[in-house]
Amino acid sequence: MSNTAMKINHLNHALSVSICLGLLLLLTGCWDRREINDVAFVLAGGADKEGDNIRISVLIPLTGNMGSMGGGGGSGGQKPFTVKTELGKTVSEAVSKLQNRLPRHLFFGHRRVIIIGEELARTEGIETILDAITRTPEKRLSTFIAISEGKAHDLLNADIRLERFSAESLREELQSETSADINLMEIIGKLITVGEDAYFPYVQKVKTAIKGQESEDIRSESFALFHNGRMTGKLEGKTAVGFRLLNQYIRNYDETIKLDGKYSTVTINQVKTSIKPIMKNDELSYRIHFMVKVSMDEDLNLERNYDYSEQRKQIEQIIAQQMADNINLAINKMQQNNSDAIGFGLQAYRAYPHIWNTKYRKEWDALFPKIKFEVTGDANLFRLGMIRESLGRKDQ
Repeated sequence: MSNTAMKINHLNHALSVSICLGLLLLLTGCWDRREINDVAFVLAGGADKEGDNIRISVLIPLTGNMGSMGGGGGSGGQKPFTVKTELGKTVSEAVSKLQNRLPRHLFFGHRRVIIIGEELARTEGIETILDAITRTPEKRLSTFIAISEGKAHDLLNADIRLERFSAESLREELQSETSADINLMEIIGKLITVGEDAYFPYVQKVKTAIKGQESEDIRSESFALFHNGRMTGKLEGKTAVGFRLLNQYIRNYDETIKLDGKYSTVTINQVKTSIKPIMKNDELSYRIHFMVKVSMDEDLNLERNYDYSEQRKQIEQIIAQQMADNINLAINKMQQNNSDAIGFGLQAYRAYPHIWNTKYRKEWDALFPKIKFEVTGDANLFRLGMIRESLGRKDQ
């Protein structure tokens, strides 16, 4: 081989090695790494209306204050978290301004709960908030979302003693028997569905005024009703119970009834609700029937004879009537606020697609408050909670 050929071979070999080394540098580099000490993990977020602006709040854990559970969950009586807020004309502007004054990068991938203040929900609605959230690559569609009584910022700052973070207390409360764990994916589905309105859990901050042990708790027993993306009303007390029965979103809960001047408490163990659209004489109505299984928890009448079938039947009738009344209250409240949160329109479309599209779809906002409902139900007292006669009954 000539010297020229050898030089060319050496040159090709050197060039190949240089290219391989360059590719390896590109493949193994960590130029975009971010150390965990440079990240602020957001556990909960809040949005409030403030004048013409939107206030965005984020709850960030403080690892340095998580050494003990004393003094409200932090070391030396300090809270194990901080809430940072910022104002902006849009959600993105507020988040950007907040990021600019923080030494760490905000990371939303671990956000568990989003709270929207009631004023913002009623005036601006939630669609712009959801639009900003869903454009964020770090979003979690399983994040719970709720409406707060008052400011979301105040709720995130609640002095919760049972949990380290108010975010954790909120997440647990939204999964409790009295609430509904509504997440981003479900809300987006409801907002784009014709014949159905959105609803949210309605959360409140409650103060515990025991001298020397003052603290705050979070309660979620109500629901916020929406129409066209804005909050129009809320369901509380018996209306909230009726809504849960209609929605079949039931995990065991208690009802108290009065019979023969004495109170009894029963547990609603299982509910099956049938909602049937009826088209008669070209008019739409609904027939609702429910079946519930209940168990006796407590009876202040220690002389009551459960072996007497008429006595048990009377208890079942009272329970069924009380639940039917609750359902009617919920329906009336939804009609008053023009919020079809159950999706009656969607069920009419499924049953009568042609009539729905030609007559009801465009006029549903005006027609829904006038629709008639017939509610009936049966209760089955299947467990008495006793293995023998009442211990309080005296021997004859």
